[in-house]
Amino acid sequence: MRIMSRSSHTRDADDGTLAGPARLDPQPMTLARRLRPGDVAVIDMLDLDQGSAEVLVARQPVAVVNVSQSISGRYPTGGPRVLLEAGIPLVDNVGPAVMDVKDGTSITIDNGRIVVDGSEVATGTELDVETVVDAMRGSAEGMRVQLQMLTSTAMEQIAREGDILLEGQGLPETGVDFTGRHVVIVAPGYQHRQQLTEIRRYLRDKRPLVIGVGPGANAAKDIGPAATIIVGNVDTVDEEALTSARHVVLHDPQGTDAGLIRAEALGIDHSHVDSTLSAADIAILLAHAGGAEVIVTVGVESRLMDFLERSPATAAGTLLTRLRAGGTMVDARTLALVYRHRYSSWALVGMVLAAVTALAAALWATPGGREWVETTWNALTSWIGGAA
Repeated sequence: MRIMSRSSHTRDADDGTLAGPARLDPQPMTLARRLRPGDVAVIDMLDLDQGSAEVLVARQPVAVVNVSQSISGRYPTGGPRVLLEAGIPLVDNVGPAVMDVKDGTSITIDNGRIVVDGSEVATGTELDVETVVDAMRGSAEGMRVQLQMLTSTAMEQIAREGDILLEGQGLPETGVDFTGRHVVIVAPGYQHRQQLTEIRRYLRDKRPLVIGVGPGANAAKDIGPAATIIVGNVDTVDEEALTSARHVVLHDPQGTDAGLIRAEALGIDHSHVDSTLSAADIAILLAHAGGAEVIVTVGVESRLMDFLERSPATAAGTLLTRLRAGGTMVDARTLALVYRHRYSSWALVGMVLAAVTALAAALWATPGGREWVETTWNALTSWIGGAA
């Protein structure tokens, strides 16, 4: 993944400095809504995960400045590597003082120093790939601690969310019949657009129902097919994707009414679910409780590292949800591997015709076979002539 284009606010070839207007928000996902190419993204996120880094990369900032450690050693998070492989410099662990800079102020980055109007306001370390790889290798012990936290939090989630996890209580009625259907859930996770593209043949063949999770509905609209149901916060969902959905399930783990005003203004059929589970978890539970035969997840955690990159509460909820859905679930990465070698209908027809031709040629080479072929051919042409 490389970004070849850059705005005019790039690294100065003479002195190695970087410059651009600062855009500040602790959360990368929130910041990305107003980040523009050439801006300097200033965040405050301990252990930058791959999904958040990918969202930042898509906005093409000239650099990312993190108040906290982008890779603390708790586990080998992949966010820093995503940024560096995209050619975006990452200045790490600069401290909270940089958050006092007014949004939109032009800042300069010089060897880890954050400078405003000639005065240094913060300093950190500009990471390189080698440093990040070394830090990832040294995170094995931290992974054990994170796994212990994950399993402990999972037990708490069962006590708190057992009704919706085990019995589907509290799930809204969407008016969509999932019974026996294939369902694809598109969440805005790491490489979700790439994953969706890789299963295009499956999407064409099976024509599944699609559930978009928040801005994941935008990817479904762009790559196809569009989401029939959208779950989560719809503030960042394109209007076209919203209005093409049959139902919207508003959900925010923090319990806010995010997206309610927009849904009502557009006159979209909607409901609400109250749960601390993530929107992706709610989408999976909706499909499973509705009787879906197969649930394909796009951009949803499936690997150990995916779970460790999320907060313990979010990761525990997703782990339990996957266990609940059981054998009906398959990850898009896996589906792409096993489905890419399937043949189209025209290819199958071609192979059958080739096999028939080869058989006829073999029969023609024998005296008895040639007589049989001629007799069969004459009978076939006579039947076609009579039918005409």
